[in-house]
Formats: sequence, C-alpha cells, structure tokens
Amino acid sequence: MTTFSNQRVLLCLFLLIAAFADAQQLKLGKNPTTIEKSALLDLNSDKQGLLLPRITDYTIAPLNAAPDGMIIYYVPDKLLYIRKNGTWKKLVDETNAISSVNGQTGPAVTLTTNNISESVNLYYTDARSRAAFSAGTGINLSGAGVISALNTSNLWNAAQLQGRNIATTAPADQQVLTWDAASSSWIPKAVGSNGSVTSVALSLPSSVFSVSGSPVTSTGTLSGTFNSQAANTVFAAPAGAAGAPSFRALVAADIPSLASNYIQNISSGTQTASFSISGNGSIGTKLGVGITGTPNNTAEIGGTTAASGLSGLRLTGLGAATLQTPLANTLAVNANGDVVVTSNASANNWLITGNGNVNANTQFLGTTNDVKMVIKSNNTSFLEFGRRATLGLVQNYPEYTNADESVTFVRSALQFDVPSTVQFYKPKFWTNSDGNFRVKGPAAGTDFFELGATGTSNNGGFDFIIGDDGDEPILFKSYYYVDSSYTEMMRMQSKKVGINMAGVTPAQTLDVRGTMRLTGSTGIPDNLLGRNSTSGDIATMGYDAATLSIASGSVKANNTSAVWNANQLQGKTIATTAPTTGQVLTYNGTNWVPATPASAGGVTTALLSYQDNEIPSTLTLDGTMYTVAFRSMKWQFPSNVTVTLPEAKTCNGRVYIVVNQIGGSGSGNVEIKPSGSDTIGQGGSSCWLYGQHSVTLQADGAHNYWIIIQKASTNIYFKTNDT
Repeated sequence: MTTFSNQRVLLCLFLLIAAFADAQQLKLGKNPTTIEKSALLDLNSDKQGLLLPRITDYTIAPLNAAPDGMIIYYVPDKLLYIRKNGTWKKLVDETNAISSVNGQTGPAVTLTTNNISESVNLYYTDARSRAAFSAGTGINLSGAGVISALNTSNLWNAAQLQGRNIATTAPADQQVLTWDAASSSWIPKAVGSNGSVTSVALSLPSSVFSVSGSPVTSTGTLSGTFNSQAANTVFAAPAGAAGAPSFRALVAADIPSLASNYIQNISSGTQTASFSISGNGSIGTKLGVGITGTPNNTAEIGGTTAASGLSGLRLTGLGAATLQTPLANTLAVNANGDVVVTSNASANNWLITGNGNVNANTQFLGTTNDVKMVIKSNNTSFLEFGRRATLGLVQNYPEYTNADESVTFVRSALQFDVPSTVQFYKPKFWTNSDGNFRVKGPAAGTDFFELGATGTSNNGGFDFIIGDDGDEPILFKSYYYVDSSYTEMMRMQSKKVGINMAGVTPAQTLDVRGTMRLTGSTGIPDNLLGRNSTSGDIATMGYDAATLSIASGSVKANNTSAVWNANQLQGKTIATTAPTTGQVLTYNGTNWVPATPASAGGVTTALLSYQDNEIPSTLTLDGTMYTVAFRSMKWQFPSNVTVTLPEAKTCNGRVYIVVNQIGGSGSGNVEIKPSGSDTIGQGGSSCWLYGQHSVTLQADGAHNYWIIIQKASTNIYFKTNDT
C-alpha cells in the first residue's frame, strides 16, 4: 500500500505567488474591503482558481537557479513542481492522493478491516494490478503472488547496498565488492586480496523465499524466489510488537492515520476527520477548502472574513521573503474572486514613485477611448483633458462650437514660482467671482503688473495695471531681429502719455516727440487747429483772410492788423511784468523784462578810467555796462594792456566803449579779446587800439560774436586781425 505526504501538499498548490511590489497586503476576489490582517495574499472566489505559470523547460535560466520554495506547472508531466534543495521536485505524482490500496487504482475508497479477508498472507489478486505492475519493468508478479525478475534485463543501477554507498571506481575483471571501513563504502577489489573464499552460500527465510544455486564454490548463480503465501496477507512485523517480519493479515494498527482519520467520499455534509499526505499525491479535477457544495473551479478556498477582508488563503513565510525584481506577469482577481494572470502593473502602468525607461512613442498617461482624463486632489478636479464635446464645453458662441477641438480644461487658478529672493506678487492666472479672467505677476522685484477683464452685470471692460509706487511705466516696444534692438514706440507713465519718448518720462498729459498727423491729407494746409471752447476737443480753426494768410505752409499776418500778442522773442520768454513809459525790453539771462534805458546798457553809466601807473596790464570786464578809458600824461604807456570781454551769449545786446587816449606803436596799446569761442567782427580773435583811438562793440549772443558798431577818429590808425 502506498501513502503520500501531509497537509503541506494542499498548501504547496499556492506557494510562491508573484511578488506584490509595494503592497503590504493583497485581497483578490470577493469582498475586497474585508481583509484578514494576518494574510499577505487573500484569494476569494467561487468560480475561478489559481493559475500558475506554464513551464516547458525548467533547466534554462533563471529557473535553473530559482530559490527553494518556488512552484511551477510543468507542461510535459502536467504536474506541479516545487524547488527543493536546489532541484525541482514533483508535488503530486499520480492522479489520486493514494495510488493503490490492495491493487485498487480507482477513485479513493474507505478502508476498514472488513474489506480485507482474514488469512495468513495478503497478496494481489487483481489481474489488472498484476499486469500494471509487471508491464515493461522486467519484474513479474504472478497470480500466486510470486515476484520474479527477468535475468536478461538490466533493471538496477544501484548506488547503495543496505544503505551503504558503492564507490564509483570502475571494477576490473574478476573483482568483487569489498567493504572498506576507511571510506565507508563498497569498493571493487580482487577476490584474494584479503583472504580466500572457497564457497559462497545464500541463506534466506524459508517461510518467505526459496533459495537455489547455493552454495557457489567456483562459478554459478545464487537466487531467491518468493514462496507462495496466503491471500490478503502483508509482509510485516508481528501485530502490536517488534520481531522478525512475516506474511500475516493486515490489522487496523498497521495504518495509524486511517484508524481514526481517513478520506471518505460522501454525498452530503462535511468530512470532519483530519488527515495528512506524505510524499506525492494527486487531487481530482476540483478541490474545495472551507466551502460547502461543489467547487466552482479547480481549487476554491472559502473562509473569507467580510469585516476584515481576509480570505481563507494564507501563504506562510511570504511576509519575510526578499522581494524580487518584478516579472512581466502577475496575478490579479476579478469580480468573482478568480485569480487571473495579467500584465504586471509595475512594468506597464504609471507609478506614484516614478517611471523609468518610458517609450515616448508607445507609453503615455491617459485614456485610449473617448472619455476625459482627470487629475484630482482631495477628490476635486483640477485639470481635465479631452474633446470639447467630451468635456461638455460646446457652446453656441464663436470659437466654442467645434465638438472635436482638443481642450485642456483648468478648474483652478494657475500660480508660478519665482526666485527665492522675490517673494512679492507671485505670477497668477485666475477668474474672479464676477467671471473676469485676470493675470497678475511681479515686476522689478517688488512692483507688480495686472491685466484682464473687469466689470459686472454686462458692463465689461479690459484694463492694464502697473504699479506699487505709482510711477511705473506701461511700454510698447518693437523688436528688430537684424541687430536685436528694441525701440520704444509709446509709454504711459505718471498719468501721462508719450510718443517716441526714448525712455524719458512724458512732460505733458500728451507728449509727442516727432511729427504728428491728424488726417490723411498731404500738401500745404489750409486750416489751423484750435481748441473747442465748449468741449475742449481739437478742431480746425478758420482765419480772416484780411488779417492772416497761409503761403507755402507758413502763416503770415497783415502788418496793418494788431494780430499778435507774443510771449517769446527768438524763443526766449517775455516776462508778464507790465512795462512803464520809456522802458525797454532787456534780457536778464533768463527772460526779457521791462527796464529803463540806463539799466539796459544802451547808455554807458559806469566809467573806468586809468591813468599813468594805475593802468593795469590785464582787465576782465564782469558783464556790467562800462566805458573804459586809458589816459596818461606821458607819451606812452609803460606797457600794453589786455581787456577781456565776457561771453556774448551771457549779455546779448550789451554795448562796451573802450578809449585809448594816448599810446603809440610798440607799447601803450590796448588789446581787446573775446572769451571762450567768441570772435570780434567777422571771425577776428582780437582787436588792437593804438593811441588816440576808441571803439564801440555790441554783443550778438545768437551768433557768439562781438559786433564793431563804431570807430572813433578816422585820422588815427585802427587795426583788427580780421582786416
């Protein structure tokens, strides 16, 4: 009778489920929220089973180096194999857990002592069992229970005798196996090497065997054959005691595991006895554990706890197992609890820990059918992708009617990061409570800009804001690619608008630097522009042809008409001070102001007179009005005198009179020199006065030179360097 291993066989059917990546527990099947905390993998199904990998060759890498405990389904044998001690072992060897009992090889049966006839011996009587035992093995079992071997068949390649090793040394001719205590093995050796043997005899229990050919004195064959025994007997020690074995009847104590616990086919109810299977075994087409009724799949395990989600399946030791690199396939559970082989999520799905080696042409994050892709936080949608129709955004407004338009729908404000040194006004896109779309961001570190829609209740607008200090400009520029230059076209700054300002703040509410065109007309204008006194708008202004006329683009006045009320002369402002009788306009360096003639410089009011030793060698006039006279009681001055004039631009229109009352050629002459880049006359650098001569000069500030307006005494030589 053959028996097989313990409960391990049942559990081994489910060992080595693929590694569960980052999860601590996996519940597959029904009641997914009910988890048994003590189970790493929980399978629950009433229709599907656990499908293990189909392997046709376990000698190839990496299966040839798999760790102990791995389970596979070996296709050539159609059996489960387990990795044990570095080799692959069959889990189940036959189609039933017990392959035969008293020659019966059909479905499992209940064994009791009533099934076995009482007699001295137990032997095979079933002709099919004997035929199966004898076919093709070289061993024959006769109907009388005699076992015999074909002496022409090479049946054995023994590596041990009675549990003792046989050395692998090739034997030589006529050698025999001799026990060698040093190596604890049988070794080939010559017959006479340790003594001489004259005969060899074979002695076997006569109640069991018949011996022939004994003794052998030179050559011959020793043989032993089974004696005929009583039917239904077994070769065993005495019942209930130790002793020499013999053929006797089988008693219940000979099968302890079946004496109180046994496997039994029943039509209803639950088998309560426990059992163990040692060695290899086989279960029928379906196996149910912890369920009632017929299993719905090859293996079905009940015992799922609804409250915790734990199923009745536990794979012991997986919690401490070293996680391996994810394989291409893994196990998943459908709605029925059936275990299904599917692609490994860690190799094909997007992971929250990041993805490596992504193929940009074939792999993506998104949907493959016409449904929107949604990105959420706190179960609130922030970003959606899809067709306009899929997102429900088709509206009967221009640019919103294309149902197939690809749309990215943002359901939140957008804000952008800025450098750590800038913490004001981080860039932001948003829609306010009035439905106005706005954009806001930093400018120059601490300032900000903002633009977008504004208004309420169908009173919308659009505004541009730049600010913080109130003087930040809004600029419009153009870019020229040839020299990568930017040109400012317009700026709005400090409540003013400037055109072509080149970086300068506008001076007026509207400041235009350059030409301006108000109409599309060209040629000589025939109208003037003026301000409408009622509204302040610019409008064309008519003119009286008798008073004003336009010729060649210039406005001319009839000199008989009192047309002008000028506030400037040659671009210099005329003061608003009211003049009195006899006053003249005098330029004071800033404005034209009314003044009496004495202070205007037309009449000399100050006289500088130098005589004899008082005459200086140099004299610088300080810008006031002078008559300068040089006179001497002697024939000539001790030396020449230089008089330096102020710059003409500082005293436009001013008059100086210089008199030399005595002097002669060689010394005692007066040299009059201008300042800076001024000249005297038409480009002269100085003017020389000889004795008994005078000169009157006037400043022309517009042209930076002094005009000689009078030369006194024509009979005395007068010399300037421009003559």
